[in-house]
Amino acid sequence: MGHRKWSAPRHGSLAYSPRRRAEGLIPTVGYWPRWSDKPKLLGFIGYKAGSLTVRYVDDVPGSMTKGTEVACQATVVVVPPNYVIGAKVLVQDSSGEPQEAQRVFARELPPFLDRLRGIRSGAGDVTEFERALPRAAEVRAIVASVPKEAGLEQKRPFVLEVGVSGSPEESYGFLKDLMGQKVGVESVFSAGQFVDVLGVTKGHGFTGVVARHGIKVLPRKQRKTRRAVGAIGGRKPTYVTRFVPRAGQYGFHERTEYNKRIMAVLPDGSHLTPRGGFPHFTVLRSPAVVLLGSVMGPPKRPIVLREPAKPPSYRLGAPKLTSFLFRDQLLEVTAA
Repeated sequence: MGHRKWSAPRHGSLAYSPRRRAEGLIPTVGYWPRWSDKPKLLGFIGYKAGSLTVRYVDDVPGSMTKGTEVACQATVVVVPPNYVIGAKVLVQDSSGEPQEAQRVFARELPPFLDRLRGIRSGAGDVTEFERALPRAAEVRAIVASVPKEAGLEQKRPFVLEVGVSGSPEESYGFLKDLMGQKVGVESVFSAGQFVDVLGVTKGHGFTGVVARHGIKVLPRKQRKTRRAVGAIGGRKPTYVTRFVPRAGQYGFHERTEYNKRIMAVLPDGSHLTPRGGFPHFTVLRSPAVVLLGSVMGPPKRPIVLREPAKPPSYRLGAPKLTSFLFRDQLLEVTAA
């Protein structure tokens, strides 16, 4: 066995292929579930702040600790208000795939949004947009989030297309009233609800197979390198299958975590800030959401919260929270 006393399974799931870098910090959302018939936004942009411990009364059906107080890890996501800056209508082409037909923007946008590439106040033909609604497959909102409102130094806003529930006509009527306005997270999600978390993982750059896939280091007397695969395959014609661990990009991948429970929606996150602020973040200066469990990415990384694509069979209300604990600091916070 060499230096390893126990066997170790390989690292790195083969479900992701190719294992490439994400195109940017904001993830790409390919699916927006529309469970609700009432028009509403199906997603929201936030920023990861840090982790803490939450104590609450377990209310999950079938849980062995149901009815008792438990302590679990939780993640604080700062959610400043999002700007609804435009709308986009999608129609199905000959192959059945949705394609953009028209887009319109609000007549009056803040200067920091009006300077973005491809975004101009009042751009787009409203008449042509409404004419395309009868043959529309769906209508999406174009929202923007300003990191500076979350206390971060970045000035450039993040722009994302967010799905809207309901029929295309109802979605457009809903967005027409919100065009150019701010939307708070309390109008999209509530405490106790399950959400999907989409984000970009922490990047490690180009790494070898030992760190990327966890293979065993070869013995000391190996003739060539030790931190490599002993044989990548002996076959004719010569080729390497995708099951062989290879060096390459490790981290900074787009990932989705399903059914994260919202433990609290706080209109003022400053009460949740520990002494000195969260490490590598700052003092919370905007509303915040507490999610049960961990969230991908380092602090300050933008996170997209989405309606659950595969919700559980049961529904839960707002949890009964006891306290929040950050290291040795006890934070008494009442959830909204």
